[in-house]
Amino acid sequence: MLIVQSSSKNIYRNLAIEEYLMKHVVDRGPVLFLWQSDGAVVIGKNQNPWCECRLDLMEKEGVPLARRISGGGTVYHDAGNLNYCIIVDRIQYCDEQVYEMVFKALKTFNIRAERTDKSNLCVDGLKFSGNSFSFGKERALHHGTLLLNSDLERLNRYLGSTLDRVETHAIRSVPAKVTNLNLSVGEVSAALQESFLSTYEGGRLFYLFETDFEQVQLESLIEKQSGDNWKYGATPRFIVKNQRLRLEVLKGTVVSAEGIQSSQFLYKPFLLRHFHNHTMLTSKKLKSKVPENFK
Repeated sequence: MLIVQSSSKNIYRNLAIEEYLMKHVVDRGPVLFLWQSDGAVVIGKNQNPWCECRLDLMEKEGVPLARRISGGGTVYHDAGNLNYCIIVDRIQYCDEQVYEMVFKALKTFNIRAERTDKSNLCVDGLKFSGNSFSFGKERALHHGTLLLNSDLERLNRYLGSTLDRVETHAIRSVPAKVTNLNLSVGEVSAALQESFLSTYEGGRLFYLFETDFEQVQLESLIEKQSGDNWKYGATPRFIVKNQRLRLEVLKGTVVSAEGIQSSQFLYKPFLLRHFHNHTMLTSKKLKSKVPENFK
């Protein structure tokens, strides 16, 4: 059994640690990893960031975008949110066991939570935890958020799309009303560790620190997590259009462009503000008939 707590609040570093634990720590039994990050928006592995969050507002206010290795929907992280991650051998993985670990920890604070669908945990009908999963050949990763004292106003400001008329097979987030549990991170962290030990009892307990990691491997994962090739380039193919323009985007780059002044977009990274600016400028300046195939 292994417990890891991160001292960093860097979103890319912590997501890299999760991936490192999944790929390289295979001989310590079940793993519990606890961490927080400063303000950030995290999308699922198979999501489209332009459909899930307000990227221009995030850039303006210095809020980073990240993509995790698991599926599921988009979430907002800040220091008032505690993230937990369980990694076990794939043949031993049971989602009910992970949820029971969380419920057991929360009962110490007289909180009776419930699971409302495959991956949401709620109290009094309000969501406080979203969960997602990643499966390797031999290991399974289950992680979730716990809204303790997050800034819900910022959460609602950054989540949501400003892009209409999109054709995509990317996974869409399902909006839900959320709430904070109003508990301290330290107390919940301690309760989760106790619950982890009783849920996955047996075997020797280890504690691992970041200095114990192979730094070359970890730095490589941090570089991947923070790079545009992963954050934007891993987006499933999509098509976006308005009355005068149709763009096909693959791996974050425009690979096909049709319509008025479309050549300026071709083979360049897709930038939402340029798409919107084009829409406003052509609406004002061009009075030509809209081609039938763009309606």
